[in-house]
Amino acid sequence: MAEIEITRQHVEEWIDNFATGEFHYTSVCGLRNRLEPSQDGKLRKIIYDICHSKGPTIESVGRNDGYYRPIQNGVKPLEFNGSSERKSFPIVFPFNLRQYVHIYPDTTSIVAGSKSAGKSGWLYRVVAMNREKVNTILLSNMEGGKDQMYDRFKAMGIDLTAVPPFIYPVSDNFHDYIKERDTIYVIDYIDAPEGIDFYVIGAAIAKVDKKLQGLNSVAVVGLQKPFGRDTAFGGEQTLKVATMYLAMNDGMLKIVDAKVHTDKKVNPKNMKWSFLYDDEGTNFINIQRSYESE
Repeated sequence: MAEIEITRQHVEEWIDNFATGEFHYTSVCGLRNRLEPSQDGKLRKIIYDICHSKGPTIESVGRNDGYYRPIQNGVKPLEFNGSSERKSFPIVFPFNLRQYVHIYPDTTSIVAGSKSAGKSGWLYRVVAMNREKVNTILLSNMEGGKDQMYDRFKAMGIDLTAVPPFIYPVSDNFHDYIKERDTIYVIDYIDAPEGIDFYVIGAAIAKVDKKLQGLNSVAVVGLQKPFGRDTAFGGEQTLKVATMYLAMNDGMLKIVDAKVHTDKKVNPKNMKWSFLYDDEGTNFINIQRSYESE
């Protein structure tokens, strides 16, 4: 295998764009499991030089050899004004999930679905249920094409030729489009480009969540996941910022995590619902909660 070129510029760009928490030096630039022995010393020296330069951008975690974290700069103190009541964003979800999960403004919810499990259909239902009450924008990679998109929304009673445009064809850098206040951003879906490690998915979610701050808006993000696992490609990094994290398999939806419970006495983690699709694959029928969280 050809040796991968490692330069300080590449390392610093990776730190600026993808390092969202603690990382091992071999993860830099997606080099884990691809780092040749001859490159190890070079990478360690670059990391050392960055740590000990004037105005370092990373520092050693200390408790584990080879682990580092980005240094956060330019943080301003928060100002708290107005009511101290618990705020809620007026979004509704399929399966009546708001009965169990509280959604604050400026937060990100995630649905991770295995192939053909209904992830896109669920996201489209979120759009259909909210667009007449809250400004709603769909950022879609248009998998399946424009005609399929039209047919699926028509099956939900929405004629895309007769409503103001709200769908944008976007396949990466979704955070660039998070700009409007009081808006629901539905993203279908964040994926890792071919040949790129899945660690970039967690970083992309973090960028979306960061852009939401102060906008009084929310994001609902679709991710792909493997069969038989609750977390998406990208693993635990995709869990970090999610206020609600759902997993979808064939005929089943599960709450993997919920940071804030609507009813403090009811923990919805691990609640599950079984369902069927109708013929068009955009409406969920025969929804039944099949498991009570303990």
